[in-house]
Amino acid sequence: MPKKARDPNAPKRNMSTYLLYQNAMREQFKALNPGMTFGQLAKYTSAMYAEMAPAEKEAWIARADADKARYLHELGSYVPPPGYDAKGDAIMAAVAVGPNGLAVPMNTTTKGKVGKDTNAPKRNVSAYLIYQNAMRNQFKQENPGMTFGQLAKYTSHMYKNLTVEEKAAWDERAKQDKDRYVGQMAQYVPPPGHDAKGYLLQEHQPKKRGKRAPKDPNAPKRSSGAYVFFTNEMRPIINKEFPNIKFVEMGRVLGERWRALTPEEKKKFEDIAAEDKIRFQIEMQQYTANQQAQQQQNAALQAQAQQQLPPVDQQHYLPAAPASASGIDPTAAPQHNHYGLDPQQYQHYDAYAPPQYHQ
Repeated sequence: MPKKARDPNAPKRNMSTYLLYQNAMREQFKALNPGMTFGQLAKYTSAMYAEMAPAEKEAWIARADADKARYLHELGSYVPPPGYDAKGDAIMAAVAVGPNGLAVPMNTTTKGKVGKDTNAPKRNVSAYLIYQNAMRNQFKQENPGMTFGQLAKYTSHMYKNLTVEEKAAWDERAKQDKDRYVGQMAQYVPPPGHDAKGYLLQEHQPKKRGKRAPKDPNAPKRSSGAYVFFTNEMRPIINKEFPNIKFVEMGRVLGERWRALTPEEKKKFEDIAAEDKIRFQIEMQQYTANQQAQQQQNAALQAQAQQQLPPVDQQHYLPAAPASASGIDPTAAPQHNHYGLDPQQYQHYDAYAPPQYHQ
């Protein structure tokens, strides 16, 4: 999909926490890992960000919030020129080709629903989304200073801490919504050129996911964060205390016990994680150096093999007789002069014949 044209004078969009971290640390990580490829460096940056201590990550979150506040402030005083929307994007009429060959307006308001029949049944919503939609205004009023991202995290936290009875009520509402959708779909008749769910047949085709390259078994194992080392130590203890605990409940208990640790207790696992990070960096540098050395060795062997190919001996090949004299096709392979050579010898010459003789 072509990138939308944008007003060059429009406010620059705010950046996420991770992008701010990535841009700030890119040169430093390049210097620490000079042998890494672009892809390896991106994975390394992602791993370092995921293993960052919560206190350190809060600083980057604060920078992202400040950048978002800057963007909203600039956007408030921005006046778009004709042909641009309130955010500075070019207003373009999006159309698709319908089954009858005529232009059909595309629904550009919802990503992933381009060209959908407006009369098609609305999809059912999960229990969490129903909860989020129902509680959004209440949470906004209770926390007026929260940003959109902070409010989303707060809503997720409140949902995870619902009691089993409270969550069952939202699950029941989600089940009712799914029954509504299934019932409406059973009666829905799509218009010509649309599939059973109401999408245009030309547009709603599943994207082919590229195959992921197989992981090198000799590549170093990624480093783990402090929380991972904590869970590895605590999980067997919790299994003994609650033999029949479910997977979801195990995650909740682990999170509660992690948050209950004192800074001194957490330091033990943070130190282990720091050592593991150093281990990964050292092994990754050695692995990258070995990969480069292997590539150079393979290139040298290939060049050496090319130099050792025996020269082509053309003195035992005679040109084909002219067609006028012998009636032989002049484009046919020339006759081989094997006089004076044993079979093993002329087989050797046949194997190294010039390409133009192998027709």
